[in-house]
Amino acid sequence: MKKIIALLLCISAVLMASAGCTKDLTNEDPGAIIPVYLSTEITNFDPAYSNLDKATTKVLGLIYEGLFSADSKGKPVKNQAKSVKVLDRPSDDYYAIEITLKNAYWSDGTQVQAADYIYAWKRILESEFRGEAASMLFAIKNARDVNRGDLSIDDLGVTDVASNVLRIEFEGKTDYNKFYEYLASPMLVPLRENAVDKVKADWSSSSQILVGNGPFFVRTYTPGEKLVLERNRYYYRNIEEDSIKKSVTPYRLVINYKKTAEENLADFESGDLVYLSEIALSKRADYSSKASVSGSMSVLSFIFNTKTAPFDNADVRNALSLALDRSKIADTLVFAKPAAGLISDGVFEKSPSSKKSFRSGASEELISASANVDSAKALLKKAGVNGGDIKLTIHDRDTDKAVAEYVKTAWETLGFKVTVEALGYKKYTNDQEYDLVSNLYNEAYDAGNFDVILTDNLMLSTDAFPNLAMYAKAFASGVIDNDDYELTPHISGYYSEEYDKKITEAFAETDAAKRAALLHEAEAMLIKDMPVMPLVQLQDAYLKSSDISKLGSSYYGYSTFTKAVLRNISKYPDNVGYETAAGDKK
Repeated sequence: MKKIIALLLCISAVLMASAGCTKDLTNEDPGAIIPVYLSTEITNFDPAYSNLDKATTKVLGLIYEGLFSADSKGKPVKNQAKSVKVLDRPSDDYYAIEITLKNAYWSDGTQVQAADYIYAWKRILESEFRGEAASMLFAIKNARDVNRGDLSIDDLGVTDVASNVLRIEFEGKTDYNKFYEYLASPMLVPLRENAVDKVKADWSSSSQILVGNGPFFVRTYTPGEKLVLERNRYYYRNIEEDSIKKSVTPYRLVINYKKTAEENLADFESGDLVYLSEIALSKRADYSSKASVSGSMSVLSFIFNTKTAPFDNADVRNALSLALDRSKIADTLVFAKPAAGLISDGVFEKSPSSKKSFRSGASEELISASANVDSAKALLKKAGVNGGDIKLTIHDRDTDKAVAEYVKTAWETLGFKVTVEALGYKKYTNDQEYDLVSNLYNEAYDAGNFDVILTDNLMLSTDAFPNLAMYAKAFASGVIDNDDYELTPHISGYYSEEYDKKITEAFAETDAAKRAALLHEAEAMLIKDMPVMPLVQLQDAYLKSSDISKLGSSYYGYSTFTKAVLRNISKYPDNVGYETAAGDKK
C-alpha cells in the first residue's frame, strides 16, 4: 500500500509540475489593429490570377505561402518546405524529389498537407483551366500531356507519399534550382479543395470560404467598404503554449475602401493611417521624394485581341505602339519608368546566383521610350488601315484611367475612335446563399472579350521562360473543349510557328548561356509581332508613419507585416475595447 501511495504522489507531483509549465494566455494582449491602405480594392483572391493585377499580390502575399519564396536577392529559399530529398536514379532514367512540409496550418486550424499543393497544381494544369502559370510545372512527369488533355489529371507525376511529404517525378534530368525558382512564384501556393469546390465560380471573393496558410487571413471583406486581414493564430505556433504574438505580431490590418485616394492621403497626413500604398495620383509628384520606392515585378502592358481586325495585323499593332510616348506615361504615373522590353528588371539572365538581370543581358532596348508618330502613320498606310473603332478595357481605377486618357488621345491622332471601358465588379448572392463578387475585368480577360486590354503583367517567376512561354501555343495554358480538343493559343489569340519553335528550343536547352540567348531572341520576336505591348515598369511606393516599424518586404514588390509593431497604440480608435476572435476583450 505504501508503494502505491508513493507512486500516486509521484504522479500527482508530475501532473502539478506539468500544469505549472502551461502558460496562462487568457489575459494576453492580442496585439494591435493597424489602420493601413495596402492597395486599390481587389475582389479576386485566387492566386492563379494574381499576375493580372499588381494590387492583388500585395494582399495575397500576406495570406498565402508556398513551398519556397524569393529572398531579398531573388534566390529561392525554403518557406513551407522543411527539407528536400533528391531521389534520382539516372541508370533507371528516374528523376524525382521529395519535399517534406513544415508543421504548418491553415487559418481554420486544419494542417497544410501535401495534397493541398497537389490540388492547386492539378487545377492549374487542367486542360479546361485558363491560367498562365502552367509552364512552370511542365518539367513534371506527364504535365504537358495532362495540360493538352492527352492524359488524365491523375497521371500527373505528383503524389503525397505521406500527409506531409510531396513526391514529384520529372520527365527527365531537371535543373532543380530552376524548379525551386518556380516554386517561389506567388501563383504556385497551395489551395484547399474543399474551399474552392464550395461554389466553384467566384469562390475566392467570399470571406466565408477563404482560408489562408500565411501569416494573415481574410476575416472580413465587404466590397466597396472594408477589408480586414486577421492574424492566422495557427501560423507556426502551438496555440496551447505559445504567445499569441509568437509568429505574427499584429492582430489585424484594416483597410477602408470607402474613401478616395486623396482622402486616404489626408488620413495619412492627419495620423489616422500609418501605412499608405497607392498614393493618390494627383499628389504623387509632391510625395515622390518622401515615399519609399523600390522596384516591382510588374510591367504595365496592353494585350491585343489578334483574332479580330485590325489587330490581326502586326503592322497595326506596331503602329499603335509607336504612337505612344512611354516617358510621358511614366511621368504621369510617377512611380514607373519606360519599359525596354516585356521582361522586368527583377528577372534574371540565368539564375539568381548569377545576379545579372535578363534586361541588362539584352543587346539593345527593344522599345523606344519616345513616340514616332510619322513611322506609326507609315505603318498604318502600309497595312491599308486609316482608322476604325478601338475599345480599350481597363481596371476601374485612377491610374488606369490616366493611362487610358493619354492613349486615347494619341491613338485618335492616328484616326481611330477610342472608347474606354473601365470594369469593376458585380455583387450577387448564389443559390447557396453565399455573398459573392464577380470581377468583370477578369471575366472580360478570360473570355477574350476585348480589343485591347491593359494589364499589370506581374512576372510569373524570376526566370524569363514562363513569362515568355505563355505566348507560345504549345505552352499556353487552356484548351477549348471542342470536337477536335485542340490546343488554344494565349488569350490574345497570338500564334507564330517560329515563336513556338524558339520557346520549345529554350525549354529543352540545358546550357544556361544558350538558353538565355534563345529567350532573348524569343522576346525580340514577340516585340516585333507585338501581341503584347509593354508600356512602363511599375514601381512599389508607399508612405509610412513613424508609429509603425519592423515592416518586411517581398522581392515581388510589396510590404509584409508579420512582425509589424504599432507604437502610440491608444491614438488609434480601433484598438480600444475590441474583441478578439477568441472573445478576449482588450
